[in-house]
Amino acid sequence: MRVLRYIVIMTLLASFSSCEKWLNVNDNPNNLVSIPSGELLLKGTLLANAQINKGHALRSTMYYTGGLVGLRLVQQTIYIYDYSPGDSDPNWSHLYNGILIQNRDMRELSPNADGLMGVIDVNEALAVGTAASIWGDIPYSTAAPADAGLGVFPTYDSQADIFNSVQTLLDRGITTLSSASTSVGSADIYFNGDLDAWIESAHTLKARFYLLTKNYSSALSEVANGISSPSNTMAFHPIGTVITTPGNANTFYILENGSRSGDMTAAGSFFYDDLMLNRNNAKTDETARRNFLYINGDGASDNGIDAADADMPLVSYEENLLIWAECILRVNNDNQGAIDKLNELRGYLRSGNAFNVVNGGDTYQYDDYVLADFQPGGMENADNIAVDRAILREIIEERYVSGYTTYMPFDDMRRLRKSDSDVMVPIPFNTPSNTKPVERLLYPNAEIQNNPNTPNPIPDIFTPTPINQ
Repeated sequence: MRVLRYIVIMTLLASFSSCEKWLNVNDNPNNLVSIPSGELLLKGTLLANAQINKGHALRSTMYYTGGLVGLRLVQQTIYIYDYSPGDSDPNWSHLYNGILIQNRDMRELSPNADGLMGVIDVNEALAVGTAASIWGDIPYSTAAPADAGLGVFPTYDSQADIFNSVQTLLDRGITTLSSASTSVGSADIYFNGDLDAWIESAHTLKARFYLLTKNYSSALSEVANGISSPSNTMAFHPIGTVITTPGNANTFYILENGSRSGDMTAAGSFFYDDLMLNRNNAKTDETARRNFLYINGDGASDNGIDAADADMPLVSYEENLLIWAECILRVNNDNQGAIDKLNELRGYLRSGNAFNVVNGGDTYQYDDYVLADFQPGGMENADNIAVDRAILREIIEERYVSGYTTYMPFDDMRRLRKSDSDVMVPIPFNTPSNTKPVERLLYPNAEIQNNPNTPNPIPDIFTPTPINQ
């Protein structure tokens, strides 16, 4: 049975779902062996999580937050709000078949491999928390029972309960990793067995999910132990090139250089043609970063964010600093402290290490801000709003930019819509006929057809998830 499960997950991750290929994780897929250790399943679950966070669902949310424009075929259909249940099928499968079932088996196979157990707890928390954010209520507590059989249908946990469960899972992962006597080595394609980096990522994830539920004080309590340096950013690192190892490339690069070339682009998007052109001031020059972040759609952005070997962050140093900045402001009412954290990020941006300079003549500038810049009439407060709101507006806007190609813009749009609309990024609608923001993705077709516990009526993409109602 374990051999069969191994074949299923390797087949799943090597497939080309939603027009996206995956890594060939078996050197010889025809040479099937028994599974002596749960560690051999780890790489597949990490790849599944990269797909959840960097694949079709993520790209769909970028259409709804001004980051991309869908030009034709499926990408255009999604862009104009015609998202279908079938669009969610691949990511749902990656979550349940690619992670939860495999994690269950790893816990059964290698319960004493404490390093592995801690890693899969954190990886699972990332996947489940992301899914709860995307879909709202989802199956979790009954999703992967050991004795599942025909006629066993998982029930749905509330979104709030899932976020609580994710926090508990992250606490367990941190505790396990902090005292682990074993590691995971090269099976860990994110950190190559660096358990301290996993611990830092777990704290940043705790802060992320507290932020999503507006528990800002708890988020603030986590960031000091979160990702402490750019080198500890959790990222999917594409291996080689599509020439030497087909499929082992940045997911945007794969889409742009395959049969879907030209179907989508950042050209004409709110992000690229509006916001990034208007962020320059006497202390800021975004020319180089704007060009680095440009997604052409035809694979022409050499050395940019969609290059074949470009890392794809999942939980980042930048995110940790920006959560810190926002929560210092919200919880401690500390304007200067928030600016200081924002300036830590700006210092990283001006170091020359935060992004590649795509064109030789591209310039960048990120001088430190001071409190006067946010005073009424200052360079970051031309419309004379309250000082703390001007600072918060800049933090949220920086989250939008630093979080490009992540769910951060989508999460913030929904989190801030009711309580902080005055400082949220003014994302426009894609069509004149639509006047409501997208609040979630649809439940997958396979779930609707096969699980009688799927919510009924099925919420559409404009129905807020419970935490955002």
